[in-house]
Amino acid sequence: MPVITDEGEDGVVTAWFVTEGSSVTAGQLIAEVQAEKVADDISSPTDGVVTGLVGINEPVAQGAPICTIGETSEVLATPVEEERVRASPAAKRRARELGVDLAVVIPTGAGGRITETDVEMAGAEKPPPVEEPSYLRAVIADKMRRSHAETAPVTITTQADVTDSLPDHITAWVVRTTALCLTDHPHLNGIRDGARFVPAETANIALAVQTEEGLTAPVVRNPAAMELDDLAKTIANLAERARSKLLDAHDFADGTFAVTNLGGYGIDAFTPLIDLPQIAILGVGVIRTVPGFADDGSVVPRRIITLSLTFDHAFVDGTPAAAFLAAVREALEAGG
Repeated sequence: MPVITDEGEDGVVTAWFVTEGSSVTAGQLIAEVQAEKVADDISSPTDGVVTGLVGINEPVAQGAPICTIGETSEVLATPVEEERVRASPAAKRRARELGVDLAVVIPTGAGGRITETDVEMAGAEKPPPVEEPSYLRAVIADKMRRSHAETAPVTITTQADVTDSLPDHITAWVVRTTALCLTDHPHLNGIRDGARFVPAETANIALAVQTEEGLTAPVVRNPAAMELDDLAKTIANLAERARSKLLDAHDFADGTFAVTNLGGYGIDAFTPLIDLPQIAILGVGVIRTVPGFADDGSVVPRRIITLSLTFDHAFVDGTPAAAFLAAVREALEAGG
């Protein structure tokens, strides 16, 4: 298991591309591994035969072995043992498909030979496998529980009238505006270190991205200094790499504040959980058209977006947090 994040933390094998006892060559891709939310590919360092494969999603300390690659003679015992089991080729193939151990199958064929029907009968008697949560799902669950247990979260909401300021790239617009506002509100921009808050000089925004395996939060570095179109491309690239499991440890490092957007699901307001060690996160809701009033009192359509700010009250009081959220609202209304 390679050292992907902090040495000593567990990782898991998420996929094997070889089987027990198969031959490999140096440089051949043999496994995919993951630690925290970072995935990596593993290639064989030498020619040989693979044995001792650890189980999928079985925790392994980073730096510890996940298999053994040895000489062919070292694994001859395994095929010899398999030959002692009398079974038809169809039965052996079916056993591999069903995950049935031929050693425990009762044979009914001629001469004590195991038939395909014997294997299927044994497979039918096996209890259905219990679906275990994926490694990433377990990591997310652990971080969410820690966030809930180790913070004093308070969520406040406001609505911004963006009728006259709405651009094409909503998420990039909010991320950039948030980063700009953090410059004037540094008490929310940084990380916790025990009971101490460490402010950051630059706002690096961790942006929540949903993938098939769970939620990730890669970091957009210094979005305040980027043009909106360039920022939108950067965010799209991060999201695509997250869904393709191509992010590395660098992509998750140095976040100082988080943004999560559920507007695409029609959600107005919600209570986002703080992404430790950060101390605040901004939730972005759907943009809705609602009735409003013009200066002459007539009813006119207005575009409204709801913003939900969760902050750790152990590090930030309500008044400065409210001042920051008001600044974001006013900046969005003014065009960002």
